[in-house]
Amino acid sequence: MSERLSDTQIEAIAETMRALGHETRLRLVDTIYSEGEKSVGELEVLTGIGQPGLSQQLAILRKAELVTTRRAAKQVYYSVAAKALETVARFLAGLANLAPAEMASQIEQPASRRAHGSAAMFAKIL
Repeated sequence: MSERLSDTQIEAIAETMRALGHETRLRLVDTIYSEGEKSVGELEVLTGIGQPGLSQQLAILRKAELVTTRRAAKQVYYSVAAKALETVARFLAGLANLAPAEMASQIEQPASRRAHGSAAMFAKIL
């Protein structure tokens, strides 16, 4: 058994999970994580998410502090704010009974080996 989380920790985890709980935002975070820092234009091409939806979803990720930005001239580049995801990652790893090393090996899988779909999709199949 692990130590219970404080109310503040639970609120922070819930807020992060709400931000990640949208398919488009999750796709954006996955793309940035897999591909590295990308501009808005590059993200549009890589994900197929058009404007203004892309800007709206990136704004939500920025507000949740799950991505960081860097401006170069007129371009804005996005990176994953890995530090912001540490608490959620530890919490989910604890629920899955994964040690930190096991968790890292699960996260570091190449994109081609990652599972596609969701529990909801699985449930629909049944």
